Amino acid sequence: MIMYLYFYLIVFSLVGYGLITCKYLKIKTFNFGTLGLIGISSLALISFGTSLFVKHGQLFNSLILILGLIFLILNFNRIKNLKKEIIYTFVIFLFLLLFISIGKNHDDFPYYHFSYIQLLTDYSHPYGLGRINNGFRSPSSIFFISSIFFLPKIEIYLFHISPALIFGFANMIFLKNIFDKENFKKEKIVSFLSIMFFLFINTFFYRLAEHGTDRSGMILIMLSIIYLISLINNRNLTLNKNQNSYDLMKIMLIFICFAASIKASFLINFLFILPIIYFKQTRKIFFDLFFSPTFYFCLSLIIFITFYTFINSGCLVYPLTFTCFENLPWSFEKGQIDKVKIWFELWSKGGANPNFVVDDRLEYISGLNWLPNWIDNYFFNKVLDFIAGLLFLSLIIFFTFSKKKNLKNWKRNDIWFTYSLIVFMLVEWFLKHPTLRYGGYHLFALIIFIPMSLKLSCLKMNYDFFIKRSFILILIVVNIFLIRNLMRLNDENSLYGYNPIKNTNYKFIGGDEDFYYRYNKYIRERLENFETIEVIGKKNFIIKDD
Repeated sequence: MIMYLYFYLIVFSLVGYGLITCKYLKIKTFNFGTLGLIGISSLALISFGTSLFVKHGQLFNSLILILGLIFLILNFNRIKNLKKEIIYTFVIFLFLLLFISIGKNHDDFPYYHFSYIQLLTDYSHPYGLGRINNGFRSPSSIFFISSIFFLPKIEIYLFHISPALIFGFANMIFLKNIFDKENFKKEKIVSFLSIMFFLFINTFFYRLAEHGTDRSGMILIMLSIIYLISLINNRNLTLNKNQNSYDLMKIMLIFICFAASIKASFLINFLFILPIIYFKQTRKIFFDLFFSPTFYFCLSLIIFITFYTFINSGCLVYPLTFTCFENLPWSFEKGQIDKVKIWFELWSKGGANPNFVVDDRLEYISGLNWLPNWIDNYFFNKVLDFIAGLLFLSLIIFFTFSKKKNLKNWKRNDIWFTYSLIVFMLVEWFLKHPTLRYGGYHLFALIIFIPMSLKLSCLKMNYDFFIKRSFILILIVVNIFLIRNLMRLNDENSLYGYNPIKNTNYKFIGGDEDFYYRYNKYIRERLENFETIEVIGKKNFIIKDD
């Protein structure tokens, strides 16, 4: 049960980091969900900044955890509705105890997630890690955050909880938006989007073993869209009366940068800055934040993840060859990088799987040659099922609330600018990497939810009606979430003998129970023959052989 105790300690420690960060960035928020996500992004910066110089051992990590709890305690007097926030946090993460109890992680976890995290707990970060494992060439902030969770007694068995923390804090933000009466009166569209996103992520993202790094980034982008729409809605208020817009802008930018640090493919979401620049009032707020503490905070997340990608692969963004340098000791030839880029695209377009690879790879991914095979093998198996489920959920939401008469025309030109960017991103996704886990889930949801929320927000509806209907939907989805996870645990008990009551440690890191020891031995054997170079006044590992 120590895993569950640590889980709560980490949650509240992150809230503490969020409080101290918001104080420094001058963000006025007391919602533990928002504080938690900002705290995680702060922890990412701490891990980024220290990994090059020290290993993230148990003593170091324990001090980091305790420091966050101290920050929380010292700032108790600043928090409005402290008791209420603590109770909400306990309840939300109580449901997630089932979520984090898993017998076997996702397929990428043993391949490079676990091994990268474990390496950070044993060594200061080497140069040239990409030569050990192709997956190491494009690291994620999730790996660096997770390395801080290597703690006494539990050791490696908290490496999987970072997505659960993002998932839980995001749920808290969605619920806060749903139950906020003043928010409903001023911005019904935000209330409706929040209920839709809450139902969506708890229905479709209910298994932690499927999260990897992708779904955490998608959740952050969905939250960013809510803040963007709030900013657009409030843009006509005077700055003196709309100081809250500065907070919304800061949080939105932090979430977008945090998402980009999780996976390079989320860099495209910086396009959401365009609607901010388009409108005069939001443009002024955006440029006011240039060279502010928030600006440097966001920039640091991007610089750090770019730096670690660079020292792992020789590229600023892997595998984009025009960002790569060939004259470094750990660099790869551009031809080799091009092969990886082709492989990623081939895989996402259905030209390869564990048992099959097409003969002419370039010909297959050219133009729309891949489309017939993709439709047969992926669209009808996964995409169509997902869209059908999404439409079914959307119809339930729509008919739950649509019994009221129209109050006004739902046409909103200011929202359609943002919507057009989402359509553009969906087209880019389809043409370049048409796999749902590579950014498709949230884009399809946004395409449906935004116009539907616009329509519902124009209905003549009072807060009591909205809350009663929302509460019923939330109750149903929470029960479905719990039942599906209980069924999953039952399956894992049958397959692997996993019993979270007797032992919370997941049994299968990779293909078998001995994987950890075999892979750890492999990593250590590779590190034994490393050359060393002096970087920033200290000696560090450098990997030059393949």
